[in-house]
Amino acid sequence: MVSKALKINYILILILLILGAKNAFSQKNPTLEDLIEEIASNTDAEIDYTSLYEDLNYFINNPLNLNTAKKEDLERLQILNDFQIKSLLNYIKKNGEMLSIYELQLVHGFTLKEINQILPFVGVSETIVDDQFRFRNALKYGNHQVFLRAQRFVEEQEGFSSISDSALTESPNSRYLGNEYRLYTKYKFNYKDKIYWGFTAENDPGEEFFTGNNSNGFDFYSGHLQVNDIGIVKTITLGDFQAKFGQGLVLWSDMGLSKSSYVLNIRKKAQGLKKYSSTNENVFMRGAGTTIAIKNFDVSVFYSNKYIDANIQDSTDNDIASVSSFQNSGYHSIPSEIADKDAIKEQITGGNITFNHSLFKLGLTAINYQFGSELLKDTTPENQFKFQGNENSNLSLDYQFGFWDFSFFGEEAISSSGGTAFLNGMLVNLAPQISLSAMHRHYDKKYQANYANAFAESSGNSNESGFYFGIEIHPIKHWQISAFYDSYKFPWIKTGVDAPSEGVEWFAQIDYNPNRSIGMYFRLKNEEKQVNTNTESGVDKISTQNNFKLRYHLNYRINENLSLKNRIETSKFTETSESSYGYVIYQDIFYELSKIPLSLNMRYAIFDTDSYDSRIYAYESDILYAFSIPAYYSKGTRMYFNLKYTVGKFMDIWLRYAQTYYSNKETISSGLTQINGDTKSEIKLQVRIRL
Repeated sequence: MVSKALKINYILILILLILGAKNAFSQKNPTLEDLIEEIASNTDAEIDYTSLYEDLNYFINNPLNLNTAKKEDLERLQILNDFQIKSLLNYIKKNGEMLSIYELQLVHGFTLKEINQILPFVGVSETIVDDQFRFRNALKYGNHQVFLRAQRFVEEQEGFSSISDSALTESPNSRYLGNEYRLYTKYKFNYKDKIYWGFTAENDPGEEFFTGNNSNGFDFYSGHLQVNDIGIVKTITLGDFQAKFGQGLVLWSDMGLSKSSYVLNIRKKAQGLKKYSSTNENVFMRGAGTTIAIKNFDVSVFYSNKYIDANIQDSTDNDIASVSSFQNSGYHSIPSEIADKDAIKEQITGGNITFNHSLFKLGLTAINYQFGSELLKDTTPENQFKFQGNENSNLSLDYQFGFWDFSFFGEEAISSSGGTAFLNGMLVNLAPQISLSAMHRHYDKKYQANYANAFAESSGNSNESGFYFGIEIHPIKHWQISAFYDSYKFPWIKTGVDAPSEGVEWFAQIDYNPNRSIGMYFRLKNEEKQVNTNTESGVDKISTQNNFKLRYHLNYRINENLSLKNRIETSKFTETSESSYGYVIYQDIFYELSKIPLSLNMRYAIFDTDSYDSRIYAYESDILYAFSIPAYYSKGTRMYFNLKYTVGKFMDIWLRYAQTYYSNKETISSGLTQINGDTKSEIKLQVRIRL
């Protein structure tokens, strides 16, 4: 602890800082969605952010006490890089407990932008000595929440239109079996960060509900129980859970974010075993697992046994001999999809041993999975090195250590096929204003890992090697420059490319945040990669695609109740000397009424692209635990609005309406999702009840 005189001087400095920061921190904190958008800003895929959302939402309601936070607690925020976490922990160790949240301005490596980003999720208070778990307190003070949600497209899709019985008999997969609604319900309970339990149920549009193949109601059910920190038991999970270890080369059953505007955050923050409460029907485990802390060792073991969807290839009356592929869509709305539902059993056994030292961390992960039937893929050059059979195993060693202003991490792995994969990275703080990140990855074409989700350009973590470099510069106050360069190669053929190929992606962004009320950035992103191109002779050849995007984004708060966001983004897609162009312009409005508990936000967007190749993705605000990152393409407009009304302390009601109008289309989409018209609209209604 610091001396009394130094503490007095410290308090005086804090008073001056708080007074000087009054304008900077006087506005409301950033929303959780602002952070999610920033993390997802370089991602085109529809990723399930439920796990991250639940972590951050927990900290909004239970701010993380920085005076007692451990490294793994700070990593759950997903915002701070390794240097900032180390700097904060060293600051508290050297100076004692923080007296005010504004003291973060004294911590090396924290700018006004980063402080504003974490403010909604953290706080400072005196250390609580007695924090033991008591079951009677859990029952008395626990938090119960129930969610009910329904959504549907307003316009009729082809799969729901009427058809004659004779036509349906001839083509049974030509219409959906269920109704137009996506239904969702969720119950969740937590007592602090000690105990969680709950269940989730969902029915996708077209799936039967309390009829036919779903006579028990929903198509998908999930339940979980998690208890933390009871004696030497660090975690116990029962039911559905996730497992995340190392850098994801062997096991990462959750979203696997790689490249983003957080150019220094390339190291995955493993959380080990954790409850699962989302609606993705594939990336989870069902069974039990536990982590025990013995001195410096964390020992985790887990077992999963569940049925998964697969495309049946050879079967008898009651026995499936082989399947040609695993099905990951999660949809069971037509007879062919229902036939693939829960086709084979998947049994997984695994564990991890991690040694934690103040200077380094070392982990060993092993996993074995067995399937109830053989996976036999088509005999093609592309499938030559992909997993086939009914059993596979992986083993890996991961590490993390640092000294001075350097931080190193990595993982080396092997599969039963003999294929290897390794990933090694480094972060370095060259100066107070300059930080660098670097990573090399090499995934052998023979490496097979069904639950791998490491840093990569393509999915699967095989047949890829590459170098990544990132840099973050703070040249002057309020300004930040972020950039990365990623060069990658695919030594063997892959989907869409009938020869070894390569690619390059670079990204640059300049941020200007003069105060809490105004923020803007200018972004450039370019990706160049090789793909197949059809020729007149009918023989594919390899050509180069180039996708360039330019964006300007501005957000500003008018007052306590009103804030605005504006964006203009352009794209240029080039292949074999032919180019297509596109742009999106939108205006967002966020407003909170003062006298009634009602908030609303809305967007109006104009877009025009020459083709789907020049499409532009844009994150959209949505209701709680729903996510939307649609592709803007063709020519038209899109608008949506979200309403949230709070009834006392026990209920929240959300309403969302979104509509896309295409000025140059008479039909939208194709197949069973086709809409005969130029407009596509969707409505969502959700209720949350707090008990």
